[in-house]
Amino acid sequence: MTIIVVKGRSMNLKDLEFYSLAEAKAKFSKVMDETKKKNIVITKNGLPQAIIVEYDKFVSLMEFVDQIKDLYLVEAGDLSRVKEIEKFFLDFNEE
Repeated sequence: MTIIVVKGRSMNLKDLEFYSLAEAKAKFSKVMDETKKKNIVITKNGLPQAIIVEYDKFVSLMEFVDQIKDLYLVEAGDLSRVKEIEKFFLDFNEE
């Protein structure tokens, strides 16, 4: 098993498929089909720039993030911390 660390986060490479931007454009139908099996990382100049994830997986991830956010806000207790967390998720949704 190969693990990489990008910006302090570890990822299992077996769950990812990498394409350069040019290759992804040229093989877009194939890339979309592969999202059923793996998450796709699009690189630009050799650096990860975007992820393509199957739609149903994306929806599940966003629902999970909402649940975690709600649980975290309940546990935060401190109103100033709640505002900080809400701002984080607002900023996250805008990106």
